[in-house]
Amino acid sequence: MTRPRRPVTVETIVRDGDAASGRVRISGIDEPVEVERIDADTYRVSLAARRFEVVVARALDVEWGWVDGRAFRWTRAAEVAGGEREPAGGTSAIRAPMPAIVTAVAVAPGQAVAQGDTLVVLEAMKMELPLKAPRHGRVTAVRCAAGDRVNPAAPLIELDDGETPQD
Repeated sequence: MTRPRRPVTVETIVRDGDAASGRVRISGIDEPVEVERIDADTYRVSLAARRFEVVVARALDVEWGWVDGRAFRWTRAAEVAGGEREPAGGTSAIRAPMPAIVTAVAVAPGQAVAQGDTLVVLEAMKMELPLKAPRHGRVTAVRCAAGDRVNPAAPLIELDDGETPQD
């Protein structure tokens, strides 16, 4: 059974340091929301009468939120926390999207990869999640091994930008 996707709109009204407030609109629901940053990747959210914590993991073009035992995925906004933008070039980390166990590492430092190549396989909630290369590049570092338990946003693979694989 799958649930139909519902468009969600979040409007920030007031931003003050590590906190923000605004409104959330989901298919006719219109509720006030307050968000407070607890640490770099954890937020306390108050939505109407409910309060819960959300752990966020970031990748190059998507973000995952872990709340109440469920993972949610959405396309990344152009800006990230603190007003910084993702680097346009250089090296970037492929991060764990949720708490998981590394079941396989398919690459080694120095290896060229193509967009879509599997880099690491994670297992969470009895499901396997292959993390794939978001673009062509070369692996500059491997920060995990099979059997490792990883937290959300933990850097697993570092990938430099722009090299076309020639292996």
